Formats: sequence, structure tokens, C-alpha cells
Amino acid sequence: MDLKKPYIISVYTILRNEKGEFLLLRRSEDSHTNPGKWDLPGGKLEREEILEEAVVREVWEETRISIVPGEIAGYVTFELPEKRVIAIVYYGGYIVSEVKLSYEHTEYAWISLNEILEMHTLPPYFKDFFKRFAIEEKEPPEPFI
Repeated sequence: MDLKKPYIISVYTILRNEKGEFLLLRRSEDSHTNPGKWDLPGGKLEREEILEEAVVREVWEETRISIVPGEIAGYVTFELPEKRVIAIVYYGGYIVSEVKLSYEHTEYAWISLNEILEMHTLPPYFKDFFKRFAIEEKEPPEPFI
């Protein structure tokens, strides 16, 4: 780990449908980070932005889904070529609305936890997050949209 790299904070959300499947987005092939890989909805904070406002904004920009963030489900850390990232993952609730992707992603899928744990196209830090999630058998707080 390069201690001279700056840290940034990112926020993501876990969104589920009525079947309990999780929403994942596939990053475009020309993405600077993880091209072609699956990802949770979210992204980095803007200057002086509040965490909850950032996750609402990022989810809206990427999916056109409006959320009210719930509790923090967990976090992951990872390193990119120019920076280190602390990513906070929120519960986003149960979603029954249509996904409309931004240019950053090429497709979306609702995927069961078991399928997620078998994926080879999910970055390792999110795969580790879902492994911990499965072990802890976390259930989201009361549904909200």
C-alpha cells in the first residue's frame, strides 16, 4: 500500500427488489475504474457533500431511482492507481421502479446473493462485502422507498 496516495470517500447502496435480489450495474468498457465489471450503484462524494446526500445523488444519476438512504450496511476499502478509497455502503430499501442507466453503465441486473457470491466480474472488495453480508445474514431495516 502506498501511504502517499490520498484517500477519497465513496458511497454506495444496496437496493433490493421484491424477490430479495440485489441491483448491480455493469460499468462501461471505457470506465477509468473496473471497466466491464459489475458494481453497486454509487460513487464518490463531491466537495463538502453530506454522505446521505451523495448516495441519493449518485443513485439518481446512475439509475434514475430516488432513494431515502437507510442505515450503513458496512464499508469496504480498496486502492486504485492514484488513490485509496473508503466506500461506505448504505441500505437503500426495496425498489419497484424502473432502472434507467446513465452513460457510465451498459446494463443492470437483479441478482441473488448466492449468484453474487459466485460472480467473477465483481470487484474483490464488493465480493468480500457480500461474503460478510451473507455470514452476518443481514436483513435490511423496515422497507422504505
